[in-house]
Amino acid sequence: MKRMASGIGRVVVVIALAGVAAGCAAIRRDEAQRTENLLVAAGFKAKPADTPAKLAQLKALPPLQMEMRRQDGQVGYSYADPDNCKCLYVGGQQQYAEYRKLAVKQQIAMDQMEAAEAQEDAALDWGMWGGFGPWY
Repeated sequence: MKRMASGIGRVVVVIALAGVAAGCAAIRRDEAQRTENLLVAAGFKAKPADTPAKLAQLKALPPLQMEMRRQDGQVGYSYADPDNCKCLYVGGQQQYAEYRKLAVKQQIAMDQMEAAEAQEDAALDWGMWGGFGPWY
């Protein structure tokens, strides 16, 4: 009986960890999608990994990270997404500068939205509703 209970406990832990991992993957996908939307808006070009060789090279790059590259005296930037779009976003200094501006604007907008939600929440008299339960 004790052995069966510990087996069930392990199964519960494995299921819980799988749920957490799936949640983290969904958050990462959403963040990647937001970043990729900004990259496109800034003028980056999406180059699909449409051959096995390109896909292998794409998977060798650091995923979901902006990388600066120098080639022939030029500075370029790339962002690899081997999982969602299976593509490499590429742009130059001008596109990167525009991406940074858009990212700052997006962060400011998100901060303002969170502040507005916090003010709205603070303005609501939760005591009138009896709180959140017996622990309140």
